Amino acid sequence: MKTFGLLFSSLSLVISLSCNGNSNKKDSQNEQKNSSPQEQLSSDQENSQESLVDKKWKLTKLLGREVSELDSSAQRVFIQFSTQENRLSGNSGCNSFGGTYTLKQGNRFETSQLISTMMACENMEIEDQFIGVLQKADTYIINENTLQITKARMAPLAEFELEN
Repeated sequence: MKTFGLLFSSLSLVISLSCNGNSNKKDSQNEQKNSSPQEQLSSDQENSQESLVDKKWKLTKLLGREVSELDSSAQRVFIQFSTQENRLSGNSGCNSFGGTYTLKQGNRFETSQLISTMMACENMEIEDQFIGVLQKADTYIINENTLQITKARMAPLAEFELEN
């Protein structure tokens, strides 16, 4: 009877340890599975951010209209997102502008503290529209050499081409 009790206890101990070992392996595998998409998302987001920053983006469309159809001042409009202090800068057609930006999860961004020089030009409509777009936009999409900024992933408010 003692032998049976000892054998039963030993067998129970072995089974118990085996189950815990498998549980830890399963937990470890689940953690890897759960973390992989997050890591992938972070990697994708980093790649997207790298594609956005420290480049000069020239305006090609504003509120659905080709720049060539707009005033000639629109052909000078560009924006740059700098990694240094998360600064943005550019030209809005007549005036230079600057400010800060914050990149968020899911290709979202926010601009703030936008300032601009105050030169008077003949046609300020394009400039006013462009600055308004920058203040409203909250999402960006990069497809090869094209940057689109949108509000809530709706139709693009502005479209840019990477300038070499």
